[in-house]
Amino acid sequence: MLRWILVASIVVLLSITVFMFIERFGDAPEPLVATASTPEPVSTTDPGTAARAIAAVEPEAGTPDLARARATPPEAASTPAPSAIPAAAGIFAAEAAEGTPRPSRRLTPAPANGFSLEVPVDCTLGRDCFIQQYVDIDPGPEALDFTCGPLTYQKHKGTDFRIRNLQALRDGVSVLAARDGRVRAIRDGMDDVNVRKLAPGAVKGKECGNAVVIVHDDGWETQYCHMRKGSVIATRGQAIRAGDPIGMVGMSGSAEFPHLHLSVRKDGRVVDPFRGLEPVAACGADYQTLWSEDAAARLAYQPGAILDAGFLDRQLSFEEAIQGQASPESIRNDGQGLVIWYIIFGIRQGDEVSVSITGPDGNRVFNQTLPPHAKDQAQRFAYAGRRTPPDGFAPGIYRGQVSIVRDGVLYDRRDLSVTLR
Repeated sequence: MLRWILVASIVVLLSITVFMFIERFGDAPEPLVATASTPEPVSTTDPGTAARAIAAVEPEAGTPDLARARATPPEAASTPAPSAIPAAAGIFAAEAAEGTPRPSRRLTPAPANGFSLEVPVDCTLGRDCFIQQYVDIDPGPEALDFTCGPLTYQKHKGTDFRIRNLQALRDGVSVLAARDGRVRAIRDGMDDVNVRKLAPGAVKGKECGNAVVIVHDDGWETQYCHMRKGSVIATRGQAIRAGDPIGMVGMSGSAEFPHLHLSVRKDGRVVDPFRGLEPVAACGADYQTLWSEDAAARLAYQPGAILDAGFLDRQLSFEEAIQGQASPESIRNDGQGLVIWYIIFGIRQGDEVSVSITGPDGNRVFNQTLPPHAKDQAQRFAYAGRRTPPDGFAPGIYRGQVSIVRDGVLYDRRDLSVTLR
């Protein structure tokens, strides 16, 4: 009798363990990365805190779902990707969402024969690079970008041009001189690493990371921060022309994501290139920017969008997603599940995010619409999908979609596909 009692006890314990695993699979706590970056000469950062939200799902009867949403509210967020992101080598395929609205704010270029700047990164804005943060123009405790929006953080003194992931950093995105001038200072040799993984104070006095400072006429100066280790090709004293490559986008110094921080100064005073030297209002006006006509056309303000997205056959962490290698073109049909992950920046209160997956037979495999988002946040990482049925998913091409509805209008969308084998 004692032996049977022991056997029954073991069976109960095993059942509890399996149940706990299933629950953890749906909502396993993972460390999150808050995006924070404060280049020189400022030495303070505003890392924010990591919050977590569980996504609501509407599973089909009898079939368990994967669903987890992560919110990372760091300093602020940035401009969106346009509806089309071409398929990168070995990465997911994405198609344009025809007719997707792209709310944006057009910029007034610098006057002819005046001081003007060119785009300082060799990438397509809104497709494979984005403006994550702008200069904080609020002198008080609040943080506002030049449109009165939230794409900044307290005392941020530059413009952050973000690339999508660490694979893009490894592939290389050139940093370009924004204007003719002469190189005053350079630094190289600092590692590309999330500053949160370093000991406190490890980058003190070198928050800008690998960097170049260029002086221009009439007391103007531009500074380029967080460049990739070993990439700085500009030399001290070198005469430089607008558009000349001076290094590559990196993640050195006080940086938590790969980006270029551009600071613009006039006689030592920080100037927001989107507002110009003498802004006519605190924020929200039609400013005379410092951008050239071509640059102004490329840099239209867009308040948030889907940064990256892809398919995977299991749950994943934000750290895996940001590597840029978590979206294979094909996956097994008998993995842990069929998952779509996504990273949104500039998500606003009231935004509604939807995720859907359609099988090769045209039937909907998974469908989820989250409740309206509770508050403005700089960045949100999430994944959701369907657990693998006992006999596996049917092989073939599966199509997915992530969409954001803002104020009742489709704001951004990503169309994805993956082959199950």
